[in-house]
Amino acid sequence: MSKPFEVIISDGQSTLQLNRVAQALRGIPKGYEKAVSRAMNRAATAGRAAAVATIRNEYTLKASTIRRHFTIERASVGSLEALVIGKGTMLPLVQYKTRPKTDTTGNARKPVRVQVKRNGGTKRLGSSFVFKGKILQRLGTKSLPVKEAYGPAIPLIASNDEISRNVRNVMQETFAERIDHEAGYAINEFIKKKRG
Repeated sequence: MSKPFEVIISDGQSTLQLNRVAQALRGIPKGYEKAVSRAMNRAATAGRAAAVATIRNEYTLKASTIRRHFTIERASVGSLEALVIGKGTMLPLVQYKTRPKTDTTGNARKPVRVQVKRNGGTKRLGSSFVFKGKILQRLGTKSLPVKEAYGPAIPLIASNDEISRNVRNVMQETFAERIDHEAGYAINEFIKKKRG
């Protein structure tokens, strides 16, 4: 298992925007916490989407394959931090762009070609064949033993500086965009309860 990829957003860094929100919501019980946690959760969702899109732009993986390796730990009123976490082991090479897709054993022998990154062409994978939806590689000159061929794990890919920086930037921008809206929503919610 690769080391998990994590990006965190928290209210630990005091900003002018957060100070302004805290002032605006000071008379509303848990108003600040509600507004901040909602904005953080929006930011985390946007961060996960950015991670999927950025990896998809660089690697030949399907978006659904990438997305299932990411989870979000949501912020709450009691915990003002949200995390985007990428976990997983190395991916079977067949999940990247490969040719052919059908079995290459017996009379259907063809060379197996693989493309992991979009900016590189397909490369021939020596001593390999496709069998029952898996790419297998021979470990010697004989037919057996064989092992399944794997490509890089999602946490390893996501740790790339460009990808992690993009996720972090998207999360910070989304949080900055959402916090005022969520503060306004908390104020309206409080007014409605007072009237109701």
